[in-house]
Amino acid sequence: MKRIVVSFLALIYASYSFADNKIQKLYDSVNNSVVELHVEAIANPKPGQVNYKVSKANSLGSGALVSKKGRILTAAHVVERATKIEVTFNDGSKTSGHVVWVDNLIDLAMIQAAEVPDNIKPLKLAKAEDYRVGEQVMVIGAPYGVSHSLSVGYLSGIRDKDPIPGTGLVPRFLQTDASINKGNSGGPMFNLDGEILGIVSHILSKTGDSIGLGFVISTDTIQKIMATDPTIFSGLIPHLLTKKEAKAINNPYGYGLLIQQVVPGTIADRLGFRGGDLNVLIGNTPVLLGGDILLEISGRPIKDLASALKLRGRLTEYAKGDKIIVKYLRAGEVKQTFWIIE
Repeated sequence: MKRIVVSFLALIYASYSFADNKIQKLYDSVNNSVVELHVEAIANPKPGQVNYKVSKANSLGSGALVSKKGRILTAAHVVERATKIEVTFNDGSKTSGHVVWVDNLIDLAMIQAAEVPDNIKPLKLAKAEDYRVGEQVMVIGAPYGVSHSLSVGYLSGIRDKDPIPGTGLVPRFLQTDASINKGNSGGPMFNLDGEILGIVSHILSKTGDSIGLGFVISTDTIQKIMATDPTIFSGLIPHLLTKKEAKAINNPYGYGLLIQQVVPGTIADRLGFRGGDLNVLIGNTPVLLGGDILLEISGRPIKDLASALKLRGRLTEYAKGDKIIVKYLRAGEVKQTFWIIE
C-alpha cells in the first residue's frame, strides 16, 4: 500500500514538474518579443479641475512585437494621447516608436518601432476561436514597472460585447485570473504554444489592483480589426455628441464629434484643430467643452456612431493626393479646412 501511495505522489510531482518546466521554456521562447512602452502623453484633467490647460504625463505599458519590421500591438489607452514613445526591449536596448492606428472602441492600437534588434522574432497570433475555458495561459508585462514579469493562470471566461453599429463586429474579450496590474496593459496573453490569445485591456477591481478579473482583447477581434486595414492615426481624441448634448451646448446642427484633445505633431494638429478647455461631468463621463466640433467629412455628416465609423472606413479608400474637405464648428461659427492625403 505504501508503495502505491509513494508512486502516486511521485507521479503527481512529476506532472507538476513537467508543467513548470514547460512554462519556463515557453517564457524563455517568447519573452524577448514582449516590450515595455514608456509613454509621454497629454494628461487628462484632474478630478475636480474645471479649467483645463494642456500638460504632459508619463505612463508605462507593454506591447507585443508582431512583425520583423517593428509593428507592435498594444492597448489604445496606453498610446492614444502619446507625444513620445520609448520602446524598451528585454536586452536593454531602446528605440523610439510612433502610433500607426488606434481603435478606441476596442482599446487596441498598433505602433511602429524605429529599430528592432536582429535576434528578436515576432510573435504569432493564435487562430480564431482556438481556445477553451479552463486552459492554462500566461501573461508577460511590466506591472508597476517590474520588467518582464510572468503571471500564470487560466482562461476563465469568454465575453462578447454588444455589436458595434454599422460594422457587424462583435468585440470579444477573454477573461483570466492571471495577475494583471498597472503596466501590464497592452501586453500579450499566451497559450501554451506560445501564441498570442489576446492583448491585455483592463481589470475589474475596486482597489485598482488585481483580484483575478482581467480581460484581454481576443485574437479573433484583433485579426478582424487588422484585416480592415485601419486608418492612419489622426491625433483627435473625440466625444460623439448626442442630440441632447448638442442642444445643451447650442450646437444648431444637433450632431457632431466634439474634439477633446489634439495630439501635437499629428494630422489633426497640422490642420489646426483645437481641443477643449472646460472640464465638466455629463453623468459620470468627464467631457472637455470648448473644442471644435467636426460636422462633416467630404459632405457626409457625422450624426451617430454608425455614420462616424462608416466615414472612418471610407478614409482607407482615398489615394495619395486626394483632397478631403472637413466642415466644423468653432465658437458658433462654421468653418472649413481640407486635408491632402500624403
